[in-house]
Amino acid sequence: MPDWLRRMRLVAVIVAMGGAMLYILSLNFRPPAQMDRLQRTVVETLGPLLHVSRKATQTVEKWVQSYVSLRHVQEENELLKKHRASLESELVRYQEAFLENQRLRRLLDFRDSLQVETVAAEVVVQNAAGWSRTIIVNKGYRHGVQPDMPVVGDEGVVGYVLDVSEQYARVLLLTDRDSAVDALVQRNRVRGILGGVDTDTCELRYVRSNQDVRPGDLVVTSGKDGIFPGGLRLGVVKQVTKDPSALFQQIIVVPTVQLSVLQEVLILKSLPNFPVQWLEGTAKE
Repeated sequence: MPDWLRRMRLVAVIVAMGGAMLYILSLNFRPPAQMDRLQRTVVETLGPLLHVSRKATQTVEKWVQSYVSLRHVQEENELLKKHRASLESELVRYQEAFLENQRLRRLLDFRDSLQVETVAAEVVVQNAAGWSRTIIVNKGYRHGVQPDMPVVGDEGVVGYVLDVSEQYARVLLLTDRDSAVDALVQRNRVRGILGGVDTDTCELRYVRSNQDVRPGDLVVTSGKDGIFPGGLRLGVVKQVTKDPSALFQQIIVVPTVQLSVLQEVLILKSLPNFPVQWLEGTAKE
């Protein structure tokens, strides 16, 4: 068959179908009456095709609506997630500000109870986990800080100033192996030297085996080492080991200050007048 004849036949079919559809649509504008034979033939022939076409169109419309609704829900979810993340971040900031306010309040109350000139400092570098256990605080010569000044927190001794720059100071912690603080057991005044063991514990050294030291005893500064005034809390005895053949007993002490999470400290610039309740604090079990 020639190409032109094939194209003409296709055009004729399209025209015929279009005409039939227009004819069917035109029935909607005529007064109600019984259909003639031609009308019935056209309707019976094209009715199923129009029905399938309508169903397909409805299906496509439902898919489109579902897709649009899904996209809308996804966009709402993304907005809700962003809003939730923003609220959670804001809540974290409020919690941090609240906790910081509580810490500073305790530190200021402790400073007022000491009745001594102090310098408040913030920990900017924490190096409590290495071989040398130190921290760096943001106060130095410019603020009146000098080497060997005691450094404390509201719960007890932190350490002492090791060296100082213009605006910063390095503090040697109680738990450092080179730390040595003249200390005594508050209950019975048994004296020893407190030095560091690891990141969380110290050891009260040079206490003879025949002296009475028990777990739960509070260890305080003796005031006889030329750095720390007497009566500052150092730690609580955790474990006592006595060897009959040894001259000294092994006494493990847990610092009263959590040095690994320290954030603010006080540097003492002069000897304080300690209140009675601080000097005679109750030992923690």
